[in-house]
Amino acid sequence: MGRRLVSYSREIRGPGKGGMGIKTVFSTSRTPLPSPQEDLSASVSMVGVSHHLPVSGIPAGLLPEGLEAKLLESLRGQHGMVEEIRLRADRQASLTVDGRNVMCGVSLTSSALSAILTSMCGGSLYAYSQTIHQGFVSLPGGIRVGVVGRAVCEEGQVIGVCEISGLCIRLPHRHGTVGREICRLFRRLNGERTAPRGILLYAPPGEGKTTLLRGIIAGLAGKDGDIPLRTVVVDTRGELGFETDGEGLCLDILRGYPRGRGIEIATRTLSAQVIICDEIGDTDEALTLISSHHGGVPLIASAHAGTPEELLRRTGIRLLHEAHLFGAYVGIRRDGRGGFSYRVIPRDEADRVALQTDGESLSLPVGGGQ
Repeated sequence: MGRRLVSYSREIRGPGKGGMGIKTVFSTSRTPLPSPQEDLSASVSMVGVSHHLPVSGIPAGLLPEGLEAKLLESLRGQHGMVEEIRLRADRQASLTVDGRNVMCGVSLTSSALSAILTSMCGGSLYAYSQTIHQGFVSLPGGIRVGVVGRAVCEEGQVIGVCEISGLCIRLPHRHGTVGREICRLFRRLNGERTAPRGILLYAPPGEGKTTLLRGIIAGLAGKDGDIPLRTVVVDTRGELGFETDGEGLCLDILRGYPRGRGIEIATRTLSAQVIICDEIGDTDEALTLISSHHGGVPLIASAHAGTPEELLRRTGIRLLHEAHLFGAYVGIRRDGRGGFSYRVIPRDEADRVALQTDGESLSLPVGGGQ
């Protein structure tokens, strides 16, 4: 039997009606049923688990009950919110709780992970094949699932994914008060009749950029108590719209649009006063953003970087900087109390950082790259 392309295959069956049957979630049509120790749903009792564990945040029905119970058993006595669930083939699963990684002593087979992914996709991996090829699946409620496996390529393009070896499940959480400082900064930058001044948030992965953007979205759209702005969100991966359903928000969300195209629509047809998107930085995309953004509407976005120097060494970000898309750059860190601390870098200071980093990207250390 040849390799199965997970993103196309219809031979891998998920659970029956309802999508999360306890007894069948780990089975596939061409793979033997797991041994009893693998069938967590059959071997783990749920009695009392949901009542005495202070850790919360896993949406009901996302995982098989037995598997969820086994994962949460590793968090007894701890407090916080589950931010990520990482399931791995033949390696221990782990949970990220308030930035801490907790190993869970649970491992699954590749076929088990394939069946869980199929179930998450409502039994139709084909319907999600386009994003699976890009490494993720977006689920309702702002949940994003990173997919780890072996890529099947043709002429340099990923056409399928097989041998699933990991799922990284990112769980969004409500943080109703975050982002107020950034909203005030944005209103100050754009309070006079000057050229639009956007804001770029930067931080390493896992510091809460998407969570912060959600708070900014709600704030600028009316939740911060100030005059609401016509806010348009370009939600390429289906994460930013979570918990932004308030009836009183002056908000429109373009879901699934490429960022450049979404920004163009927000500017030309939706008369946006502010456009918000996530995770920019690709060089080709930067050129599209520059072309689309010259419509007079400020942009708030995020990017991966640990320092301003690291940020402005990225070719795509440097192009955006030189095109004057941003009036300030804001580094963020968790403050340990459920909020964030900020480092605000005005445009003129960022210009000096850019000058200091000129040529550095061409100077690689001996024996390796950056």
